[in-house]
Amino acid sequence: MRMRTKKFKLPHIPSGKDVAGLLEQKVIVVSVFGKSPYSAGGCKAGLIDGFPGHRVFHTSLIDDPDVDQDLLCDIEGYHDPKQRVIYLHLRGVFDVHTLVKSYDLFSKELEEKGYLSVWADMKYRYARALMFLFSVSHILIISHPTHIFDISYVHLFRALDVMRQKVLGGFSEILRTIPGLSEEWITNCRPCSPRVLFLFESCPAIYLEGRANVARTGSGFGGKYPSIKKLEHALEDQIYHILRKSRVITNISSNSLFAIPANQEFVFVQTKVNPLSDRNAHMVNSLVDFCKDPNNDCSRNKEEIVNTFSTLHLEPNDHSFRSFLQQHIDQAFTKGFDDNVGRHTAHGYFEIPTAGVWFEVSDKAFNMFLSCDQSPDSKSKSQLQHQFLSSLRGLLDTDVRFSEGRCGKVLPLAIATYQENLPPQYTRDYHESKLAHALSVFAVHARGPLFDQYTAQLEKECDRYWKNGRQMCEVLSLTGNPCTNPLHRGGGEGAGGGELQEEANKIHDDTDPPESHDRTQLPLMEHSSGVRYISACNCGRKQGPREDPFTMRAANYDFYQLLGEDCGCNNLESIRFPVFQPSTQDYRAAQLFSNRTAPGLGWKDGGARGMEGRELNVGTPQGNTQGFSLAGFVSGQSVGSDIIPEETVSRLSPNPPRADHSLPDTGHEIIIQVSDAETDSSKDKSLVRQPSTTEYLPGMLHAASPAGLLPQFPSWSLVCLGPSSLYSHNLGLQDQQQAGLLGGSAYLLPWDVTVRLEHHRDRGSGWPTVGDQYASRGKMQVSSQHSGTVLRGRKGKGGNKDLSEFVVKIFVGVEYECPRGHRFMCSAPGKVLKTTGSGLVKDNGNKVTSNDMPLYFPCPCRNVKPLVAQLMRIHVVTPKAPIHVTLNPRVQPAPSPCPVFVTGCEQPLRLSQSAYWVLRLPSVYVGEHGPYVTPKQPVPLSYGRLLAGVYGITEVQVAEEK
Repeated sequence: MRMRTKKFKLPHIPSGKDVAGLLEQKVIVVSVFGKSPYSAGGCKAGLIDGFPGHRVFHTSLIDDPDVDQDLLCDIEGYHDPKQRVIYLHLRGVFDVHTLVKSYDLFSKELEEKGYLSVWADMKYRYARALMFLFSVSHILIISHPTHIFDISYVHLFRALDVMRQKVLGGFSEILRTIPGLSEEWITNCRPCSPRVLFLFESCPAIYLEGRANVARTGSGFGGKYPSIKKLEHALEDQIYHILRKSRVITNISSNSLFAIPANQEFVFVQTKVNPLSDRNAHMVNSLVDFCKDPNNDCSRNKEEIVNTFSTLHLEPNDHSFRSFLQQHIDQAFTKGFDDNVGRHTAHGYFEIPTAGVWFEVSDKAFNMFLSCDQSPDSKSKSQLQHQFLSSLRGLLDTDVRFSEGRCGKVLPLAIATYQENLPPQYTRDYHESKLAHALSVFAVHARGPLFDQYTAQLEKECDRYWKNGRQMCEVLSLTGNPCTNPLHRGGGEGAGGGELQEEANKIHDDTDPPESHDRTQLPLMEHSSGVRYISACNCGRKQGPREDPFTMRAANYDFYQLLGEDCGCNNLESIRFPVFQPSTQDYRAAQLFSNRTAPGLGWKDGGARGMEGRELNVGTPQGNTQGFSLAGFVSGQSVGSDIIPEETVSRLSPNPPRADHSLPDTGHEIIIQVSDAETDSSKDKSLVRQPSTTEYLPGMLHAASPAGLLPQFPSWSLVCLGPSSLYSHNLGLQDQQQAGLLGGSAYLLPWDVTVRLEHHRDRGSGWPTVGDQYASRGKMQVSSQHSGTVLRGRKGKGGNKDLSEFVVKIFVGVEYECPRGHRFMCSAPGKVLKTTGSGLVKDNGNKVTSNDMPLYFPCPCRNVKPLVAQLMRIHVVTPKAPIHVTLNPRVQPAPSPCPVFVTGCEQPLRLSQSAYWVLRLPSVYVGEHGPYVTPKQPVPLSYGRLLAGVYGITEVQVAEEK
């Protein structure tokens, strides 16, 4: 009965009656592994196909062979009963076709871990398959696609040799379970010390050309090819020298992973191009041959492709791979392999198993080296396999092991660099700067594929060290300084107002230590940046140190209230600013929206209705009349708002100012149109929205604030120090009056204003003017120079004084204050007030009253890196005259689109006559989006501005005199 044969794939256990005879046949095992180009489709055993006479392992690219996705390799087998040989063929990642086809399996890992780590893992999987082949084979053929020996195999062979020695004991116990296995096989865990042959599938072109010439001319060295033999012998010497020096092979073959014959050829160089492995190259060479010899019959090439096996492998007595391999197979069947060298060497063992025994051994070996699934009752084998796999991975990952050793040595140095000279608590910025320094130190010395992994570990360790009690509270003060306390709870709303509480808390949440995400475990304390400033009280008579504020209330209200208690200015006459008055205990901050009606205004229709009193702003000589208060003016009726009628008031209508060149000083002329109550009462009554009593404005009032919302506390202050006689223009401001003023700058600026009264009705009606009333009472006298006011009429026809036009003298001062408490006045935008040597002030108040004044100005206390002073107070000494000086401050602390901050009063602030008034501006300006921090370095004068139109004049009502 003819025995059937077939191709198989490991693991494989033959079964069936038709193979019973084959299992009793003794066989030699020949394995092929190595590298192949993409065009070969992963096949390296094309020359083996010549032995059975038909294709066995060779597959075209159309067939597209697959490999195991876990191992990235595959072992094919073929049992040739005629020759009594089992051929094994290993496909793996060393084959370009397999590597390209498996790219999708490891592409993601390649991006994450890098090339070296991924390639080491691939070699590890391939080495497991090689370990199996070296344990079950008699002959192994290493295929090279070129004619150069690949020395990367040396490291792979050494690793396999070490692992073979480690698994001998455990694998021997597994082999003892197979009946009929010899003791030598069990002890050595292999049938013999396998012999390795080297196949080079290409050669230099000179050898191909020489062979072709010899074949065509019939001449040469007796039909032999000494040139190719010379190359093969040279390669044999080179390979033996490399393997011997690296101790892959030794004198005693049983102690080595494999052996090479001492007196036989073990290198074969292919001198013919295999058309099945690279058809493109074959066709190009055929075309070149045809161009050289057009008489050559091209049909020969076609016949050569069809009869590849007969022309390439079955050449008798020629340079063929068949004869090269057959001599080793014959020796194995006759006397076996004894590749020991030296004087005192023992006889090597060699065993030829039956096919049935070999299949049982191969199944055990496959489960040991390649299988991932272990039987539940094979606990010892599982531990042995785990030890084997981990040790093999460590031996092959030389790049990884080098990187691990190098990075592990440098990591403590980098951590020590980070921890060097650290303060008890520090901010995230300082943490990141120290971390960047540590990473730079680590990058100088660390190398290899684990660089990124250890970099992440370094970042994690430094971050853990920082968050372990050294993390500083990251909430910024309203001046831009961080809190220096450890991470804690409490401290108010942090960097900027009630609506910003959530944002301040978010900073804490983002920086909580990983050991404690519960914020209740953090200590409870107030914010503190450790920065101290010196500031004056509301009136300016007393200075004191202040903590760096973290809340708007502390910055603009609490400090001045506490210092005012010591100074006593809390008891002075003052003008109250509108604030929120709750009607219930369940009040809250208003939820502000980004969509504003009437951009830049606080009302819907953009009108300026509801202004009470009679008011006029002082403009520039060119006619600019700016400055009515914007916040608090009414809007149209809306749902849910309480509407009340506006009371009947007298109003002064502003006219464009004009310069009176008859006056000695270029001052201002103000025209006041006097109207009675009956005229005003005929006007339409407008409606005013009542402020909300359940929601308050979280920031400060500005021109774009929603109507009907007021802040919880005033950020402005306006106090009266006393009568105008407190200021003497000859002596200026004394230290007991204003503390901290720099010498030569403790003076106010005189401001002469021409006032002309006009009446709506005809003078013939008999209605007296205000000037007439004051003249009849004897009050039109020139006041003393000490009081700082002058009222003088102009003579009319007949020598009588024209009391409808007069000049008033007002003293104004624009005061700046730096963080060190230095205070000074400015005489113009960008100019510090300085007196002459005799104490005279040559400047007047025209420039400061008619122009925008810078909010920030360099302090003259030092020339190098000057501190930035902020405009904090406006001093006004009002005249003893039938007029009221009004103030309507509007501040834009930063360039647009920064809003314009206002006091919130419905009309300009009216100052009493013959008095010394001080308007204190906010220390910090806070909007819905946070604080506008005072610059640390000098900025352009137009960066922040007190807008022109602050000062105005209104008429004194007759009813007030009565």
